[in-house]
This record gives sequence, structure tokens and C-alpha cells, in this order.
Amino acid sequence: MKSPVFQRKGIPFFYDKSEIEFQKDIYERYDNMVIKHSALHLADELWGNYHLQSVLDFAVAHYKTQTLSNVLDIGCGVGRWIASLAQANPMANCWGIDYSYQMLKRAHEFWVEGNDIFIDVSNKGFSNTMNLAGYQMSNLNFGLAKAVDLPFADGSQDLVLNCFLLDRLDDPSKCMIEMKRVLKPNGTLILVTPLNFNKSMHWNDWYPPIKIHQFLIKIGLNILDWKEDMVIEEPLDVRGNFVRWNCVAIAAKKIG
Repeated sequence: MKSPVFQRKGIPFFYDKSEIEFQKDIYERYDNMVIKHSALHLADELWGNYHLQSVLDFAVAHYKTQTLSNVLDIGCGVGRWIASLAQANPMANCWGIDYSYQMLKRAHEFWVEGNDIFIDVSNKGFSNTMNLAGYQMSNLNFGLAKAVDLPFADGSQDLVLNCFLLDRLDDPSKCMIEMKRVLKPNGTLILVTPLNFNKSMHWNDWYPPIKIHQFLIKIGLNILDWKEDMVIEEPLDVRGNFVRWNCVAIAAKKIG
């Protein structure tokens, strides 16, 4: 594994993110993004369920019988998915990688340092500030890096995860190649994306989804499971309004 460039409040930086990059990144905006994602991914009682539970259920079917030593979540946000794996596999070395320092800081405070967090979601119609009890997991780490330049050695990961990441990247092909690089032979990749591209070139390159299927096979992955109809409803407020995401869910293995 590469050495970090530096560390900030327990978060290793494997990429030297510039001040301009910080300013341009909407995920560095604490009030708008960190509080929102903390409520979405850590406060199930607000909504009565976890809106990404279908993603976890889809994924676990493909690794529940495996002995996992090294697990990587790319675009981990506030750390819900990778933390669930760290809890279920206490002997595994689990890493959550993201490009947002603010998201990683929240994840580290909550899941590693065990700090309680307070969430004010009165702007979503809820009346009370929530207090969420933190955890302390010694087998879980978080770090800042780009998805196209991961700090892990070739063939080092048993399981690589990502959710709502691929369509937000400047170059999805480089990310898929990089994920395949760090996977062990016969390692498992789980990829879930709404394909909600912001650039016309990405729509041309990657839609319809069969183009992703063909690319993954081309770079040396065997498709185990493919769903083009995974519907995810992201809650918005106390009234029950939500955003409906129509996602592609993929499970694949690196050909050994």
C-alpha cells in the first residue's frame, strides 16, 4: 500500500487535494452534504428503514460465504456500507476511500473514534435534533484518494464495492480498470449505479448499460449477476417525498 502524502485529523491523504479542488467539490460543503448524508445513511429511525438496504442485500449474496481479508469501498461517503462489513468480518482489513475530506472526517469520527454525532434535520420537517451513538472499530480505516488512482497494491483486495460513484467520475473506464487492478484473482466486484451522467460524452460511451457489461468482460471480469431494474427511493423529508433512482446492479469476479 502506498504511503499517504500527509494526514489531517486521522485521515490519510493519498492525493494532495488543492484548495481550488476543495472549493469546487460540493461534497466538501458540510451543511448541505455531510448532514444530509449522515441523516440518510446513519439515522434509519428517521425514515423507518434504510433506503439502500436492497443494495446491501444484493451484494451480501455474493460474498456471505467468503472469508474476507481485505475489503475496499470506493466512494464510501459517511461509511455505512464498509462499516457493516467491518462489523461482520472483524478479522478483515477494511478501507473506505472517498474524495471528500468532510465525508471521511464524519465517517472516522463516528465509526472509528466512536464519537456520538448530533443531526439537526429541522429543515426537512423533523422537530428534534437526533443523537446517534458512535462505534469503535479497530479494523476499519478511511482515506482520501481518487477512484482512478487507488493506493492499494495489485491483486490485494478480496472485495471491492462502490455505489452511486461511476456516473460521477470524469473517466469511468479508468475507475473500472483500477478496481480490477486491485482485486485478487477471483476477487469480487460489486457496482451499483443509476447511470445519472452529467456529460453527453458519458451517455454516448456508457448508455445503454450493455456497454458497461461489454467493457467489464473486455478488461477481464466475469459477470455473476446483472440487474437493470434495482429501484432505490431516496427519502427527502418528513412528508414522505423521495427521489426515485433506477439503478444497474452488477456483481463480477476477476478472472484468475
